[in-house]
Amino acid sequence: MFEGIRLAIAIFCLAHRRVQVVGSTTWPMADGKIFQGRLRPDDLQIWAAELTYSYTAMGEYYSGSYRRGFRRKKKAEAFLERFPRNTPVPVRYKPEKPETSTLLLSDLSLLLAGLQA
Repeated sequence: MFEGIRLAIAIFCLAHRRVQVVGSTTWPMADGKIFQGRLRPDDLQIWAAELTYSYTAMGEYYSGSYRRGFRRKKKAEAFLERFPRNTPVPVRYKPEKPETSTLLLSDLSLLLAGLQA
């Protein structure tokens, strides 16, 4: 039963995050930098690579996090290796709420060339 609750919470969090960033492909971009990357167990994909980043939007400093699930630990580690501390990244932020942000895989394509989930 506990596993079912954990899975339901994980699905809710994923859905909430997706709703939060709907339309993000049209959001403005800011120059960001990776602060930290870490590997975590994930209820949906087995492994999750989590990146914490900072950016400046509309003259204010913000931070955010991006999480991507992987079935294989090696793939998650390879993803994280592409984003060491201080790596510049393009950050999309919501214009009317600049503290809401995300990283888009399409914007990171040059850094991820040759890497598949």
